[in-house]
Amino acid sequence: MKKYTIILLGILVVSQMAIAQQDNVTNIRAVQNDKMVTITYDLNLRSDVRLFVSINDGQTYTDTMKVTGYVNRVVPKGKNHTIRWQAFNDLGYGDYPLIRFKFVTKEAQTQAPKVKRIPKITFATLNGAYTNTENPSVGFTFGQVQKFGWFASVMSGFHFAGLAPAADSDANGFVGEDLPFYKDEYAKTVLSIMGGGVMRLNDMMYLKAGVGFGNRSLSWKTLDDRWVRNCGYSAVGVDLSAGMMFNFGGFVLSLDAVTTNFKIFEGKIGLGYSFENR
Repeated sequence: MKKYTIILLGILVVSQMAIAQQDNVTNIRAVQNDKMVTITYDLNLRSDVRLFVSINDGQTYTDTMKVTGYVNRVVPKGKNHTIRWQAFNDLGYGDYPLIRFKFVTKEAQTQAPKVKRIPKITFATLNGAYTNTENPSVGFTFGQVQKFGWFASVMSGFHFAGLAPAADSDANGFVGEDLPFYKDEYAKTVLSIMGGGVMRLNDMMYLKAGVGFGNRSLSWKTLDDRWVRNCGYSAVGVDLSAGMMFNFGGFVLSLDAVTTNFKIFEGKIGLGYSFENR
């Protein structure tokens, strides 16, 4: 217990002050100046600091109500923390032979920041697409995503002449050195089977990228009813896609750019629905 003798000329007279020393609170100093008492202390650990006062030799303690500074809150570890107690406001007129102070501290727990739960959503869209060679197609996309996820997509133009043609021709219709006789009939084939990844940017925006197989071809029909795929206006091989998905409270809008062999390019739009996986 440390004691401080203070002589005050005025309406509030404190003869002695005693402050209980705590392991966590050290180097305590107290000074009375007119109606106010200033207490300075060092704190060894970040703590919630409270200060109580007794005017009956420690039989009972009450809260120091009119205080400011480093008290009645979490105080960081450090030196020379100051508390200013408006003693007259709490005690009023009087001559106090002994005032006892008591520090009560509770080590403040460092709370880990709350991590926002990222929900996993399942989404599905119906898609429509159109290429620079005027090949339309429709299909669907299905997938799931939390922070990262996946999707699968199938698109078709519902005409399959270009999947297994009788022959391939150049842009002018020649099959090798021969030029078949063609009818005035042609077919545009679109088939795309793709899978890829999804990355969440925020609750509303997602990035998408995919790879798969694509066939976007133009076929001409010969007089003997064979289909010849015109390679000058066709692309068969690797499909690559990149795009964005937007989730508006369960309503999904998807926008993608797709290319087959970097020869034919396609714009694709999807509309659908998403829901959280519980």
